[in-house]
Amino acid sequence: MTPREETARAITFFENSGDMPLLRKSLEEAAPRIKRMVAGYLQKGSEETIPHPADVRGAREEATRDEAMQTLRKTQDFALLQAITRAIGQRIETLEIAASADFPPGVRVTVPEKRTYPRSGGELPGTIEESGTTLVVRLDNGDTWEGPASLARLGAAS
Repeated sequence: MTPREETARAITFFENSGDMPLLRKSLEEAAPRIKRMVAGYLQKGSEETIPHPADVRGAREEATRDEAMQTLRKTQDFALLQAITRAIGQRIETLEIAASADFPPGVRVTVPEKRTYPRSGGELPGTIEESGTTLVVRLDNGDTWEGPASLARLGAAS
């Protein structure tokens, strides 16, 4: 299988994944390598030397989780790597938008102290003030919490 075919299969896996912690972890894992690659291109010239994402769509047959992660980790072609990470980012955004639909303003929720994946820290009760890919929650203690909708959970003691 060619790197382009592996990329297409990995893209399909990520486009179909509902595993938010895996998606976020995948981007976090790829970020330092992408940063180094961009720095290498910039050393050779200006921003114009940085390749655009490859024009590759998801394949009909998706990779397994292990295959997709292996493709993400081993891809050295910057344009293909961008195509994979762009698909991951778009999937995260789609999931956040879908999650925010469950949280209209005025709804009671609990959110984690830490705004990162995986969920960690104590649970903080509050009320949604603004909904979207980022929620704004007025906490019962008077503070404001802003973070991804996918970290919030419906219901909080009144």
